[in-house]
Amino acid sequence: MKSLKKENYYMNTDAEIIKKRIKKLLALSKSPNENEAMAALQKAQKLMEAYHITEAECVYASQTVKATKRESAWRTMLANTVASLYVCEALRDVLRGQMIFYGEPFDAFMAKEMYCYLSKTIDRMVKQNVRKRNTLKYKNQYRFGIACRLAFRIDELGQQVSWAPEREHKLLAVKKAAENEFGIIMRGELKTPLRDKAFTRGVADGGTVSLHRQATA
Repeated sequence: MKSLKKENYYMNTDAEIIKKRIKKLLALSKSPNENEAMAALQKAQKLMEAYHITEAECVYASQTVKATKRESAWRTMLANTVASLYVCEALRDVLRGQMIFYGEPFDAFMAKEMYCYLSKTIDRMVKQNVRKRNTLKYKNQYRFGIACRLAFRIDELGQQVSWAPEREHKLLAVKKAAENEFGIIMRGELKTPLRDKAFTRGVADGGTVSLHRQATA
């Protein structure tokens, strides 16, 4: 048993070394020097073919966050909006109770950080602004109202960035890679929210949340 574990360890380590090598070659393939770029791309393709590694495995990564196993409308909306801003796919692993952000490594990391920050902010606002005796339905409607307002603000923010025109093309590439990695993507269906008092309060308070989040190292 120990020898088998040792063998698997070395196999996994070798695979990671190869992937790092391919990542460097793929980065070099974008060099302005055409000869250098072509040579790097050809080497990367040979390594991927030899070790049965897909380009997506070297380009994309996933970041996970603990999530509720039951579908949560406000969390789904928040995750999808943040993922779109950072050119990622937001997926739910129901069995493990995880939210997954899938995209280029830094994009996935930023999406996870922003999602965690905004989720904690919304929960804190519930404690500060909603009475304890209010029902769970009321609190969730309030959360959903905040999430809707944030989604609108984040979409506006996304349209202002310089690379906005490229985002749709990159999102399609990420979605295709995610489907190959995780299977067919099923996003939660969001029902039209009931515009009650709790929802309206949430929408109003959602305008006060700061979006200038600085990610941790």
